[in-house]
Amino acid sequence: MTRILLLPVLLLSSFMVNGQFKKNDILSGGQLSYSYYSTTNTYPYVTYSAGDSKNSNGNFTISAGKALNENTMFGLNFSYLPSSYTNYPSLNNDILLKNRTDGFSAGIFYRKYKGLGKEFFFFGEVSALYGWSNTSGKDSIGQKLVSGSTSFISASLYPGIAYRVSKLLFLELSIPSLFYIGYSKSNTLSTEANLSQTNKNDQFYISTSLGSNPLTALGIGFRLIL
Repeated sequence: MTRILLLPVLLLSSFMVNGQFKKNDILSGGQLSYSYYSTTNTYPYVTYSAGDSKNSNGNFTISAGKALNENTMFGLNFSYLPSSYTNYPSLNNDILLKNRTDGFSAGIFYRKYKGLGKEFFFFGEVSALYGWSNTSGKDSIGQKLVSGSTSFISASLYPGIAYRVSKLLFLELSIPSLFYIGYSKSNTLSTEANLSQTNKNDQFYISTSLGSNPLTALGIGFRLIL
């Protein structure tokens, strides 16, 4: 039991060496991540892939922060979060739905580094944010079938590797949202066959990318010491 209680302390203390910043250094940077996946169904005598779907998600983040000491940063994140979803007609449904969402968020982050040698550094980042998004869905002839908006708050934890390219520039690879927890509130209007329906939804969620291939959601970024 004592070993379990001491483990967080040992992990935290391991970050307290091998610093690479000066206290009060100002850093700016950005990160890009993108994921895509699709499902495919095959039916005989059908000219299209009935029931197929395609999903894509992006995250474009810019950051500004301050070095609290040689290996700790605290700052602000601002993100653009585009996503799209296409649901091709199934055998029992002749509607093609193309869904587009544009999201934005702003939040704070806290990051710690540990030197690995030869200009490589491991880091862990905790962040919290508030965001909002707008969604629009259309059929194959451009008729709007879905519209709505969502607001959300979330917190996440993720690791990464940084490489010092020069005295002032670091390149990064990370696994965004390794652990993710949040709450969202949405309001959606659906229109189909001249009928309109409004849906309101409150959702609390916890997720992790541990069960998926991390290569499908790698983030690429940089940090520049100003």
